[in-house]
Amino acid sequence: MLDAVREAGDLAVAQYALLAHELDGIRRTVMRLGSSFGGGLIFLCCGGFLLLVAAVKLLAWLTGSEVLGALIVAAPFIAAAIGLGHWGARKMLSVGRPSEGA
Repeated sequence: MLDAVREAGDLAVAQYALLAHELDGIRRTVMRLGSSFGGGLIFLCCGGFLLLVAAVKLLAWLTGSEVLGALIVAAPFIAAAIGLGHWGARKMLSVGRPSEGA
């Protein structure tokens, strides 16, 4: 009986060591994956910014005015911001009001 208890204790220690090793491997894999996606996201943002700058410079060359080129490139973003602001304001104002279907 004493040998069985001793072997059970040894088995529990071995299982704990195996669990710690596996969790360390999983943690390393998740960290590598997160850093890869983070680096990719940084490159994507930088590329998008450079694309917008290039579009402004192209439109400035075509129109002869850098301000007009910047305004043309910014127009969709301004429209999206206005639309999202309007949508958000409507949602905030509707909080607490009873719905029409109730």
